[in-house]
Amino acid sequence: MHLTSEKLKVVGDAAAVFDDLYKRGFTDGLPVIPPTEDAVRRMLEAGGMEPSELIAVLPPEGGPATAEKVAINAVMAGCRPEYFPVVVAAVRAVADPKFNLLGIQTTTNPVGPVLIINGPVRKALDVNCGRGCLGTGWRANATIGRSLRLCLLNIGGCPPGDVDKAIHGMPGKFTFCFGEAEEDSPWDPLHVENGFARQQSTVTAVAGQGTQNIYAAFHDPEAIITMVADAMAVYGNNGYLRAQGNPLVIFTPGHAKIFNDAGWSKSRIKAELFERTKIPRARIPRAVQLSKPIYLDFDDSQSCLLCPDEESILIVVAGGPEPYHVTYVPNFGTTLFSMAEIQ
Repeated sequence: MHLTSEKLKVVGDAAAVFDDLYKRGFTDGLPVIPPTEDAVRRMLEAGGMEPSELIAVLPPEGGPATAEKVAINAVMAGCRPEYFPVVVAAVRAVADPKFNLLGIQTTTNPVGPVLIINGPVRKALDVNCGRGCLGTGWRANATIGRSLRLCLLNIGGCPPGDVDKAIHGMPGKFTFCFGEAEEDSPWDPLHVENGFARQQSTVTAVAGQGTQNIYAAFHDPEAIITMVADAMAVYGNNGYLRAQGNPLVIFTPGHAKIFNDAGWSKSRIKAELFERTKIPRARIPRAVQLSKPIYLDFDDSQSCLLCPDEESILIVVAGGPEPYHVTYVPNFGTTLFSMAEIQ
């Protein structure tokens, strides 16, 4: 297996390697695993891929994401070799034109890819789908998401402040990856909703701006919906600028059970959230903006939309079992979610 990437020789220990790679702009600011030839080969072998195989072309620089280049970044991120097929699928997902990766890579918005893993691969790789799934402590969640970020940095070419113009950024730009708790959900999981078989494994990329916690500790579905919709209906959110995108709502298994026991389907929840997040134009200031929102010339009685329709809202079940907290992930508003099968 012939590798063609430039070879770097660094004298010293792992700290010296990190210092060297950091100075070259190859890291996200955190320590990395040295991408030795043996480590990169093990990654490629786990994915059954040749080094030169082209996975995608990543903007803004149009860098060729070959299997070798992606494997190098996966090693640096701390991935185990068996994670590599998930990383490859994630790269394919974000490279889909409808995901608008160029906009995500260069915007002043703090947006970054959110990865949702579905199917049997979750168990095989010990992906956290339950308590703390958006937080720390799980190697698969942390390193799969991080490897994608390193690919976007090193292959796509988006150094922070120079090309990545995010004004504040967000912690989720380091890594944002979790699995759906399919076994604890009464509904079809995200990949089955979108035409895949339950036994297939997929990764879904959503353009997320961060997380909003909602303490919706009710036992009544009407009350839960009322509170969640209130948290989503923030007209400063990018979604209202274009009435586009895929707002993501993460319910706990406990909330899903409350809804299901009361006869509420995912479709009904989406319909209720869509209607309740409509905002009268009269609520939004008419002062001059730097951008030109879609609602600019609406009259006061017209409604401004968070997304184009109810089916654009994504609902996923994950997290601890208690029906306490709901997580809302606002969308970038100029993208559509993308899903790729894990081979």
